[in-house]
Amino acid sequence: MRPFHVFIFSLLSHLTLLAQSDTLYVNDTHTLALVFPNPIARAVTGHPNYTFGYDTTSPGRLGLLQGHPGTDSNLLVLTDDGLAYSFYLVYRKQLQEGHRFVNVDKSIGNVRPEKWLDSLVPKKKNLSNTSPESDSLQYQKASTYFLERAQTVLRSKRRDGIILRLRDVAYYGTSTYLVLEIENRSAIDLEVDFVQVFKAHGNPRKKSSYQKLIMEPVYRHKMPSMVKVGQKQCFVYVVPKFTLGDREKLVVELREKRGSRLIVLKGIMRTHH
Repeated sequence: MRPFHVFIFSLLSHLTLLAQSDTLYVNDTHTLALVFPNPIARAVTGHPNYTFGYDTTSPGRLGLLQGHPGTDSNLLVLTDDGLAYSFYLVYRKQLQEGHRFVNVDKSIGNVRPEKWLDSLVPKKKNLSNTSPESDSLQYQKASTYFLERAQTVLRSKRRDGIILRLRDVAYYGTSTYLVLEIENRSAIDLEVDFVQVFKAHGNPRKKSSYQKLIMEPVYRHKMPSMVKVGQKQCFVYVVPKFTLGDREKLVVELREKRGSRLIVLKGIMRTHH
């Protein structure tokens, strides 16, 4: 009987044939840091010219990748939630990036048994139930649902030809789902550096009384890295469940990666279940 890891990576190889891999450019003088949504369980490269290091004793989300001149290869990574990720590896003297946060949408499939997956999916189709999201699969399903139903615009902010819209605020389980949209009406493509969400209290002109608390995301669904001229990109930003008081504001900031454009969307909202 073959070892379990041989079975896993045989299955991963099959899944790779069904999905297009992202390309990673690496060399032997720098490390490329890959941060996954969940801790790394197993990983393998297709050629010894490439090495992928990660903590096997205390699994974490970080892996470090290096490569030497020679043939191209591939990297297969399995995280502890059963999701598999595939990358095409190419050696380059100059790196295009020093790190990458890998979104769960980039996975090529789940290697867990069907019955185990079924237990993660709520039996009822009504997303208003209060069962907690236990893994990224439920975040993905809920995000898809809320993204498809968002038809209105709650708030919007335009600056330098870029429009940032808040289309919906929805709740499921222990999380809040913010449906956002970026539209590029400028003459230059927008490369997104980051989107951040805050709870703000007080008047920003009075620094002594103004407080701005960042809400770290637990999941991002279809988060764009580039919005080209004339295009719109709609996505979901998931944070832990929150409520806003009478004098609290929801603040969403969008910053350009290679430029100075910053769009700040503010709105006074009372949130309800």
